[in-house]
Amino acid sequence: MTHFDCEIFDATALRAFWGINEGEPLGPPDLLCSGDIYQLVDHVTPRTVRIDVSEDSIMIAHDPHPDPLNGAVKVLAELRLMAQDNEMVDALLLDVSARICLLPLSPLRRDARYALIGIDPGQTRLRLSQLVLGSFCAGTRIMAGDGQLLPIETLEAGQYVLTRDNGAQPLLWVGKITVRAVGLFAPVRLPAGMLGNLGPLVVGPLQRIFLYQRGGLTANGRSEALVQARYLVDGVRVQQREGGFVTYHALVFQDHQIIYAEGVPVESLLVSRATVARLPDAFARDLSERFPQLNQRAHFAPELPDTHAAVQAMAAKQKA
Repeated sequence: MTHFDCEIFDATALRAFWGINEGEPLGPPDLLCSGDIYQLVDHVTPRTVRIDVSEDSIMIAHDPHPDPLNGAVKVLAELRLMAQDNEMVDALLLDVSARICLLPLSPLRRDARYALIGIDPGQTRLRLSQLVLGSFCAGTRIMAGDGQLLPIETLEAGQYVLTRDNGAQPLLWVGKITVRAVGLFAPVRLPAGMLGNLGPLVVGPLQRIFLYQRGGLTANGRSEALVQARYLVDGVRVQQREGGFVTYHALVFQDHQIIYAEGVPVESLLVSRATVARLPDAFARDLSERFPQLNQRAHFAPELPDTHAAVQAMAAKQKA
């Protein structure tokens, strides 16, 4: 059995302020309408619960809320939400003893309005352990505090790493896990020079890469964006390779950071109650036991609406 501590909201915490269901809270999948726009209700807070997942059941194991949830959990649907600045959030719509709840797989922001752009009903498993965030393959060179490029597998807690916003910062934790290279675990390879990277950059598909371009990456002049590696895959220059096994390394600092891998700015592993719940059990258990109070704020550079076009434009400038 696997245990997860995660944050979930009662369905009434998100209410549609525009669309077919205007004024209504989240409902069951058959009543949801793509295109409706939702926002967190003022002053609502998530409840932190422990979920036990076994091969044949999903149960709420602990909920300290005054009106606790308990009993069996059924996954009704997977939802995709898009904020007004194009940040994507995947979430699971749950039935907990006839009460509808939402489990966001990324933190929900109070200042954001989320358009419901995807409804995938009928999911049967709680897919909390299938995602690896902030992960780099062995051989990836990370820029140390003194400017040296060091293979990630040689880094240890206490060593200093150069960050984009806060200079040299000490590593708090270095994680390592070996998994089958399939689906969301299959690595993405960016060839040397594509984004100015000094060598090939091989990362997990959900690793976000920081893009910056003076004058703007988009038509509205936005200069910064964080892009998941999987959205750069074109099957020609950038490929996702399945098969065999892959070892991923993750880096954690006291605060969430933008660091440099092969000279390219990328995210460190974001540690919060919501994101730890998404990690493989070996990662999550070690992090939770070592740093129970660690709850970082994400770096919110928005996602690009047209990732491929932006990256191709940047690559062209690098060649020029």
